[in-house]
Amino acid sequence: MAKTSAVPPADKIFAGKVFVLQGDFGRYPRTHPNIALLIARHGGRVDSTVTDRTTLLVTTIEEFNKRTPAIEKAISLGKARCRIVQWEYVEDSIFTKNGKPRVISANFHEIQSVLKRQNRLSEAKAIYKKTFIKDANSMKGLADPGLHHVYVDTTGFKYLVVLSRLTKVDQKTRVEKYTLLLFESNALPSTYTVGAKFNRPGFATTYIKEYMVPSTFDVAFRQFRKFFKIKTGIEWDCRFDGVREGEEAFVYMPPARGEPRGVMPKDWREPVVGKSREGGGEGVGA
Repeated sequence: MAKTSAVPPADKIFAGKVFVLQGDFGRYPRTHPNIALLIARHGGRVDSTVTDRTTLLVTTIEEFNKRTPAIEKAISLGKARCRIVQWEYVEDSIFTKNGKPRVISANFHEIQSVLKRQNRLSEAKAIYKKTFIKDANSMKGLADPGLHHVYVDTTGFKYLVVLSRLTKVDQKTRVEKYTLLLFESNALPSTYTVGAKFNRPGFATTYIKEYMVPSTFDVAFRQFRKFFKIKTGIEWDCRFDGVREGEEAFVYMPPARGEPRGVMPKDWREPVVGKSREGGGEGVGA
């Protein structure tokens, strides 16, 4: 009579641990009986209800959010006595990359930790969405957000600058402004374009697209600086020097110190503001 090979003994990685299963873990083989067999084969015990001896409650986020009596009991025991984990804790402990089962830390698969990661991800998505919408609104009428984005340099500065001036019409003061943008293509190799919008009260937005031709960064940046100088009367590299070129010139308000401000010439130094140019007062950094 032929002998049948016996199933090799499993590593008792769950020895001394008492599990409780709660919730729907999905289709076969993630059924309660199958999971219970896996746990038992590796030295663990599976009870039907949470007691003071329970060390691991395996459940789902949906079940956890229901706050069933079993969940509340497990929470009341405290993490030092009972951890509330996803099914993946059991799966990743048994089915390792090297094929040798080992007990992994419950921290990653703990339901509370998973919920915190999901919340952080949701917050990050919300911030990204808000930023995307803001950029899309700024790009509206000039570039397609699906094809371009506002260029950000190595300092983290976004090349979306606002140039404004105050004018008087019929004894009323109004604000006129240009929004100047340097775009980078989403596709590689990267190409760059420059566009601008002009807004003033009582008139429709004017879109300046004469530079909206895909080009190299050097060409586009040269056009960006040219437009900036035409409207402000100052060079882009002198934008922090506090110089104004007459009442008709548009004014650029640069970011405050500590915020991304764009790449500056190597020999540039922060302007020093003195109490008195003629009186020899001591200067302080701007």
